[in-house]
Amino acid sequence: MKKFKRPLSLLLLSSLILSTGSTFSSCGVSPEAKNHVYEDFDVKAHLGLEFPAEAFDFGELGTTSLTKPGIKLTNCTLDEPQTFPMTVYGKMDIYETTTSQYPYNTLKEGTRIILTEPDDNSIWAAVYDINGTPLGYTKEGFLHSVSDGTVFYAEVPVETGTAPDNAGNLVDAYSHLVDVRKYLKVYESTDPSNEGVDLSQYDVKVSMKLSTSETSIGEPFYNSNLCLLQYDTLQKFMKAIEIFRRDGYTVVIYDAYRPTSVQQRWFDVVRVHKWVADPSRGMGGIHDRGTAIDMSLIDSEGNELEMPTPMHTFTNDSARSSEIMTDTARANMEYMTRVMVSCGFTYINSEWWHFQCVNTKNYLPTDHPIDDIPLVPAENELVK
Repeated sequence: MKKFKRPLSLLLLSSLILSTGSTFSSCGVSPEAKNHVYEDFDVKAHLGLEFPAEAFDFGELGTTSLTKPGIKLTNCTLDEPQTFPMTVYGKMDIYETTTSQYPYNTLKEGTRIILTEPDDNSIWAAVYDINGTPLGYTKEGFLHSVSDGTVFYAEVPVETGTAPDNAGNLVDAYSHLVDVRKYLKVYESTDPSNEGVDLSQYDVKVSMKLSTSETSIGEPFYNSNLCLLQYDTLQKFMKAIEIFRRDGYTVVIYDAYRPTSVQQRWFDVVRVHKWVADPSRGMGGIHDRGTAIDMSLIDSEGNELEMPTPMHTFTNDSARSSEIMTDTARANMEYMTRVMVSCGFTYINSEWWHFQCVNTKNYLPTDHPIDDIPLVPAENELVK
């Protein structure tokens, strides 16, 4: 297959995401926040970007037929269709035929695939694995995948409103959530093993636990391994990251921004405020304000440091005051705590992994559905 600079899918995706007006919407916004998530949010104007036609140089597009033994791809009228190497973002439902009512498989984020461009009268695209073996069809081909080598960042509007403090008083607050990948070199993986990965080349590892089935409800709360934090919180966190790096450790982030609706759903399962906060009490869950980080540390050999318990173990053993932790676990926990406190964070007793910005009350709780947050290509992808 011939090489090409940028596939048509980038233009299709960009035109959907970056159109004037909103394609996405929010649900269940915290009443205290008084915010409107993507209503009238023009990403192009927000970023101060223009997209002249010459910015999209597609070069020569390959025209390789990928028909191979495997699933019989029916209803396909394309001869020598154009093909596009892509990477799944979020998830992608796969159907056996274009007349199937229900998907038979769902591809996870990060899966590398090859798509064929549908004809003008079809919303379907044929899907192949990266080796060219047919997988089936999808209606989400150019919506839930990004071009190989193209970097996309989440873009969330700045919001203002009021939010309750711990005493229940409403105070002025705002939200400026950012994608940490715009500011840090991130190793993205929900795989607990770091074998063969040189973490010294990265600032942090992002392994959002709530995007996996390893949760207390036995299924993901969302599908994207996307880490968002308040801009101001991230600046403090970056100072801590530098200290950890100097001492030979890499931070692994297991949870950060958590939408209010996810917080509520999780609390409805756990029902213990000290482990999963009730969004209606005090300042709520903190995570939905984008100022909280659940984290641990990885040493230079790729091994996670011993801590009192595994991440998100909701028992008294996970408390900082637990008397059953080993001396090594206590020393590691206290070291991590000292660094985070020195950089502007505080903590809670019940969870050794949880840190939050000391100015949390100044930020809005919001409910941005993780899998629906608009993505935009990195600016350097738009310039020849």
